[in-house]
Amino acid sequence: MTRPENPTLGTVHSAVSGLSSLKSIVLALVCGVVTIFAFAPFYVWPVYIASMALLVWLLDGARKKEKWRRAMFTRGWAYGAGFTLASMHWTAQPFLVQPEQTIWFIWMPLILLPAGLGLFFGFGSLVAGHLWSKGPDRVFVLAICLSVTEGLRGVVFGGFPWNWPGMIWEPGLPISQMASIFGLWGLSVLTLVLACSPAALADFRHEGGALGRIFPLLLAAVLFGSGWGWGTQRLLGDTADEGLAVRIVDVEVDQSEKYPVSPTGDLRETQILRAQAALDIRTAYLIGTGDDFEDEPRLVVWPEAALPVPLLQDPDTLDAVTLRLGKRTLIAGTPRVDRFTTSTPDWYNSLAVLDARSQFSGARAIYDKHRLVPFGELAAADFIPFGHMISGVLPPALQQLASSGFKPGPPGSPIDLSDGKTFLPMICYEALFPGLIRSTVGDADFLVNISIDSWFGNGIGPEQHFAQARYRSIETGRPMVRAANLGISGVVDAFGRIIPSNISEDKHKSIKLKWIDSYIPNQVLNTTYGIYGAIFSLGALVFLSVFTFLLRQNKS
Repeated sequence: MTRPENPTLGTVHSAVSGLSSLKSIVLALVCGVVTIFAFAPFYVWPVYIASMALLVWLLDGARKKEKWRRAMFTRGWAYGAGFTLASMHWTAQPFLVQPEQTIWFIWMPLILLPAGLGLFFGFGSLVAGHLWSKGPDRVFVLAICLSVTEGLRGVVFGGFPWNWPGMIWEPGLPISQMASIFGLWGLSVLTLVLACSPAALADFRHEGGALGRIFPLLLAAVLFGSGWGWGTQRLLGDTADEGLAVRIVDVEVDQSEKYPVSPTGDLRETQILRAQAALDIRTAYLIGTGDDFEDEPRLVVWPEAALPVPLLQDPDTLDAVTLRLGKRTLIAGTPRVDRFTTSTPDWYNSLAVLDARSQFSGARAIYDKHRLVPFGELAAADFIPFGHMISGVLPPALQQLASSGFKPGPPGSPIDLSDGKTFLPMICYEALFPGLIRSTVGDADFLVNISIDSWFGNGIGPEQHFAQARYRSIETGRPMVRAANLGISGVVDAFGRIIPSNISEDKHKSIKLKWIDSYIPNQVLNTTYGIYGAIFSLGALVFLSVFTFLLRQNKS
């Protein structure tokens, strides 16, 4: 009886590429699902490389089939659907805040979103199929095609660039510094090259030297080895001084506590409960803000929509807040309603800058959120194609103040503080968009990101959201102050590293609160990405495309 030979890369490749259509789709789905461990908070990046290499081998098998277009598309789509479902499953959490109204629509984030975003991966795989080969150059082809479709995922229908491939590198570490040159999308292009390259070690050819098979992996290793060395030197060169002291306050209440509902459904009782909740939450924020002693930080930051009432239009609340400030400045997220420009009130998700005079003269500055969250701040009918024709069967906006949705404001711009410093406001979802932040940062000294991460639940959502925001600091060369309700708050330097902070905790009635005292480094770095935008990213993609073409021509 002969003993079976030890498996080699060739036999593994043959086994994977030879799977039936159904098994291939299931394996592609599983490969997409396990990528969750490559992103925040895990950062086990080899998982992403292994999953992408397996996808290449699955596409090898698809390309040999008679109906190869369908096979290429479905395997790529299954990978993308699994990736989306695993890494973005928390998008279902907001539908559970008021389940009696929205539970019927939970299939949208759990089925429609993965199926829809999976189309980008399917389309990229299909296009790659038209350029496929049996040689090592096929890994570059897939990296190029998926780079393009990942870029499209960030812009089509408003864009959702969550967990681009470059996000497998923890922000603040050496590799992540490459985003200061290429931006996150450009880093994602290079990451896809690295992730696909091990697949070139095995293919269907009997001929072909070892050097040709190992060349893509060697190229990727040299590229990222150089990037790691350069990033290490960049981090060692930091000499920033401590700058403006800041206090970040978070009252840890979820959405159901912020907007309680009477168990009997009685409207009057609900109004009483909400008035009391608003008062208790306001008191908790004032406790965290503290008194205006000389050694207290001069800048205080509250999260997005910190209070469940329009702060600027509630006189009692505005008086209480401004009196507590003294000579300090407050940056606070607040809903804002405009009842005069149209026949129906227009609601905005806003950021306001307040000081002691604001009780008489209003906010010193107001920013109305420009990029709104689908489902959360926009009613489904406002962003789904032909949505207004079927609005009766679509969910309203999930936030509790304006069921018809918020109105977007104009793009942001730097806001001046009284001490001569300027900051760029980013509200929640806006921190996902590199191009938006780069185009509006101007001469700002730092970034301010406020958010309600309580929508995301207690899982990986808040960790991933924080990681996304940290990359904006690396790209723009600006420190960032972040206040996130039930998320991760703190200060990040211009390299994406978390600044050490002092965290204090207290309690008002049953409400937990914390305040974080830190400082904003005096750092304004002129980054390549900040100056030139996506030019170097596009250049890398064009170079990779030309290189792949020449490699194929030389082989033929």
